[in-house]
Amino acid sequence: MSRLVRVSAIGLALGLAVTALPISNIAKAKDNEYKLDYTFASKEAGKAQGTITFTSDVPGEYKVFWSDVNDNNLTKNGVEYTEISTLKVTQASKPEKIELKSSYYAIPENAKKLIVKNSDEEIVDTYEIPDNKIKKYGEKKYDFAVMSDVHYNRYPQESKALPSSADLSVKAFDEALKFNSEIGVNKLFLTGDLSNQGEIDAYNKYNTAIKKYPDMTVYTCMGNHDVSWTKNAVEMVNQFKANVNTKKNTDKKVVDIAGNNLDFVYNEGNDYFVILSQVRARYYKTATLLDDSQITWLNKIFNKYSDKNIYVFFHTYLANYNGDVKTAVGNLVNPAGYTYDLTYPYKAKDEVKFRELLNKYSNVTLFSGHSHWAYDQVKYNPYLMMGNVNAKSSGATLIHVPSLAAPRTIESDTKNRDENFGEKSEATVATRYDKTTVYTGIDYKLKKFMGYGVYEALDGKAVAKENAIKVGKSKISKVSKIKKTSKKSKKYQATVKIKKASNAVKYQVQYSTNSKFKKSKTKTITVNKLKFTIKKLKKKTKYFIRVRAVGYQFYEDIYTSWSGKKKFKTKK
Repeated sequence: MSRLVRVSAIGLALGLAVTALPISNIAKAKDNEYKLDYTFASKEAGKAQGTITFTSDVPGEYKVFWSDVNDNNLTKNGVEYTEISTLKVTQASKPEKIELKSSYYAIPENAKKLIVKNSDEEIVDTYEIPDNKIKKYGEKKYDFAVMSDVHYNRYPQESKALPSSADLSVKAFDEALKFNSEIGVNKLFLTGDLSNQGEIDAYNKYNTAIKKYPDMTVYTCMGNHDVSWTKNAVEMVNQFKANVNTKKNTDKKVVDIAGNNLDFVYNEGNDYFVILSQVRARYYKTATLLDDSQITWLNKIFNKYSDKNIYVFFHTYLANYNGDVKTAVGNLVNPAGYTYDLTYPYKAKDEVKFRELLNKYSNVTLFSGHSHWAYDQVKYNPYLMMGNVNAKSSGATLIHVPSLAAPRTIESDTKNRDENFGEKSEATVATRYDKTTVYTGIDYKLKKFMGYGVYEALDGKAVAKENAIKVGKSKISKVSKIKKTSKKSKKYQATVKIKKASNAVKYQVQYSTNSKFKKSKTKTITVNKLKFTIKKLKKKTKYFIRVRAVGYQFYEDIYTSWSGKKKFKTKK
């Protein structure tokens, strides 16, 4: 018996107001009754957030897929998508739901329908996506892949020295590179942790792998394991620099290399890719992951390309905007209370500056790994894979990248996580369009894109460029009131007046008994204090004095040259 079925409103989804769109979906079932509905949480084209509901009078296992107009499983770059979800119908006519909770969930390009298949791979029902929900993404520019936590020499963990043939990460990375090449993805960026403990052998394995694909651009930052606890951090940073990313020195698309010769910028069209390495691996508030010079450099890069699209690759994810680790992009807490809490230390001095930049520059997308969580773990945190640095979604987009070698999962009722090394292998492929980027999870074991791992992030608004400031020069206007500190004192004091300088935030006054200012003393005074007293001067002594103004921009002091010197002499 067959019958007509039609879409019904579902009401509320995920605690958000859900608008039931006035859409009908009429389909014929073969011998049984099925009903596939989709209620969207937004009227905006391309947004997949909402609830998919399936009802069957035949208990069993069913899978829901994205499909093209001809009811074929959807493909991308010639590769099929996996199912969106598997539904187990245990009771006839009882609705089963798939909740797509993230507001970043996207309908893949070229998807026209949903189809549901039974365990015999037969299509039992379809749902036609309304025309007003299908987004025209525009001209495709290119694809790039993002991976994380390859971890050569870490898996299996019980072995301390693994030959290449036994290292499961060798196989995982080789297979991923091969598959990317086959589907035409020739740009690859990694968010760190190539190694187990920064060993040269890990970097040799990595270089051996990427040399097989000379036409593929491959760059990575340092993670905490690459700058780990086995040696001095400076030694490990230098070791990394000497063995990884050496291509950057001759790559014409690398447009800026930081003074540390570690961080750099790769350019593709109007897009800029920033490789930013953490240089320490201690996760407590008084420690830092980045040097001050790195934050200063990053600030200048963000300002320079404030009207462009910027992708940043950095290893450690940030806590949520309110300091919560459990709800951060890149982390979760399961019902048993397990969480991975090695976040970038919230309110550490470098974290504060880094976060400030990410809040300011909405044109930035930050990729991080570190926690290893697999795509399907979004069931514990809807914003595990993608979110924003602040609650208003007005800052940088944050994206979590699973481990390539060991995407972690955890059972809902335990605190025992599964590393899945050798069993799972996941990453992200980004498709760059005119004004947006679509991110799709990829399963290298299945050699398929993930139907449940499609997200979209629009380019943020351009930020007004901040012109480099020019700090005016100051000078010593007058030295007066040269007298004893008190009647009984043997020390003298002098009052110094300086000229105000434009854009100065402070001044440095230097004085010495030597005309070349050897063995000098330097006093720093605030910008509002143009008159002050120097004390503890020796009697009957000639002094030389000068001043310079100090400005501040991009997290660094800007010093003018010293003024001309003045001289004065204390009395007997």
